[in-house]
Amino acid sequence: MNNLPFETWPYKAQTEFKHKVFQEYFNVWVKILGRYHRLNYMDCFAGCGAYKKNQTIHFGSPIIAAEIIKKNDKTATLVIIDTEKKDLDNIKKILDYRGLSALKVLYVNQDFDQSINEILDEIKDLAPTFFFIDPWGYSIRYSTLKRIMNNNRSEILLNFMFNAINRFLSLGSVEETTNNLFGSEEWKSILGKKGVERETALLSLYKSQLKKIAKFVLPCKVEFPGKKRTFYYLFHLTNHPKGCSIMKSCFAKYTFGRLEYLGERGSQLRLFEAIGETKIEDAKKHLTAKYNNSSKSFFEIIEENIDSTKYLENELSNALKKLESQGKIHIQRFPKTTEKTKRLRSSIKEEDLIHFNKYPVVKRKSLLYKTKVEYGNFTINHVLGCAHGCNYPCYARMLAIKYGQIKNYEDWMHPRVVANALELLDKEIPKYKKEIDFVHLSFTTDPFMYDMLNKRTYPHIKELTLKILEKLNSNGIKCTVLTKGLYPKVLASNRRFSKENEYGITLVSLNKSFKKDYEPYSSPFDLRIDHLKYLNDKGLKTWVSIEPYPTPNIVKQDLDKILGKISFVDKIIFGKMNYNVHSNKFSNNKQFYKECAEKVINFCNENGIKYHIKEGTPYSTDQTRIIFKEGN
Repeated sequence: MNNLPFETWPYKAQTEFKHKVFQEYFNVWVKILGRYHRLNYMDCFAGCGAYKKNQTIHFGSPIIAAEIIKKNDKTATLVIIDTEKKDLDNIKKILDYRGLSALKVLYVNQDFDQSINEILDEIKDLAPTFFFIDPWGYSIRYSTLKRIMNNNRSEILLNFMFNAINRFLSLGSVEETTNNLFGSEEWKSILGKKGVERETALLSLYKSQLKKIAKFVLPCKVEFPGKKRTFYYLFHLTNHPKGCSIMKSCFAKYTFGRLEYLGERGSQLRLFEAIGETKIEDAKKHLTAKYNNSSKSFFEIIEENIDSTKYLENELSNALKKLESQGKIHIQRFPKTTEKTKRLRSSIKEEDLIHFNKYPVVKRKSLLYKTKVEYGNFTINHVLGCAHGCNYPCYARMLAIKYGQIKNYEDWMHPRVVANALELLDKEIPKYKKEIDFVHLSFTTDPFMYDMLNKRTYPHIKELTLKILEKLNSNGIKCTVLTKGLYPKVLASNRRFSKENEYGITLVSLNKSFKKDYEPYSSPFDLRIDHLKYLNDKGLKTWVSIEPYPTPNIVKQDLDKILGKISFVDKIIFGKMNYNVHSNKFSNNKQFYKECAEKVINFCNENGIKYHIKEGTPYSTDQTRIIFKEGN
């Protein structure tokens, strides 16, 4: 170590922190932007390039940058600026020593401000460029920073030498220098302030000035070693929220999540702080207060919070996930599932849409209508789409695509409630009441739709369904309900809901593999049955739709086992599988469904259960179509 061909400086803790942050961020910056562009790196106050601490050599920012560029095999130009020629010569020696001399490096022995402005005068279309501006003093011109950031692809890591600025602020001899630094004379109004108030005011002024030239400005406080006093602030300037987010994470990594470097004091304080969960709870309160009754993409949330709050992107994401699990927000994920496994995605991406205290909606001109479904009467479909993702195929989805209501399967998987459903009912109930025997919920959607990701019924859909049931029942109208979701226990309340209502579930299998392929995101079969049984035990009328029942080439199963699970119900509807290529190709299709229908009929007769065999299925008759009419 004593025979090195280059000089070193002592390595101080705050310098080491600065280099760690720079190395962490610059490596990501090079990887991302280097995919599509050649790059520039400008080290504007380069120093000597090497440091020594406990006989160990550490390299400075020019060497760190060069090694990252070489390691990632990217095309880049390094511009190293310093007024001390001996320091530039020292850096050359270090680059040779580290085997980095083949990189394109320009050495500029000149004043930073002059050299940068000359470069910007010559180059009109600057490639993505990272500027590390780490001066000894504070003779940095705001106008130069403005010119740099006029290029949308420029980023700056800037050392704002607060301690030096604060000490000399009142001296008349530095008035012009300070005007140039702040780009205004507003700093003069701060002269009468002292201590923390003065520091806060200076920091706020400088950040507000920088925000005029960069979309995202993030400061990180750095204290003197062993002192509770600010040395400087590292400012990061970028025009992209992702850049700000990544730099914020880099700052947090080396400051125990605090975004201020306190040296050893920081690690000691960490022992007594509960930063993680506390910050998430704070973030939840912040987000719900700021965005109440509004919808924002996650990208917009990052944009609006990443440099103005203490929260990291992952903390904002975790806070949103907590709010979602508590039913306080609804997240539309695009796409909803993972590409390979088709599992529901729990992560939050920039394009995902977050609804705060609201839900995606559509409006309709009418709601109540007479259905052509053989065992139905009137029906309501108060939700467009269904999150269960059934692949029988889903006839309702096929029709919605055909008539332009939705674009595709992904679109169907994002349900939207009818915003004016209750208002429409107020108009339509008096109009149709004399014709109505009962109203069915629902044939083209699910009134108690299951949210598999959060393992519950969708809150907004459930609440609207309950209000619709209550409104219909209060008008003396009986309802039949069918779901692949879970029934809420509140339905057992005789004060709100009619005892004449009939609650059903669709159950065509108990096989988990079949469920994964054909109704992947519906409620688990066992839970579905348990929730129906609860209502039955409370004295309510219950039923099961075993339709569309699959053929053995789709799933081999015992119909008797399914029937045995639902022997407590009052009614059963059975029907064959339609529109399915595999089912239609089954060689014994007709005989199979004949045997199944016989089995259902015999089971129902033996157990005192009313039944209906769907049209198109063997043993279907007109006589049982009235299964839900009064007296049946």
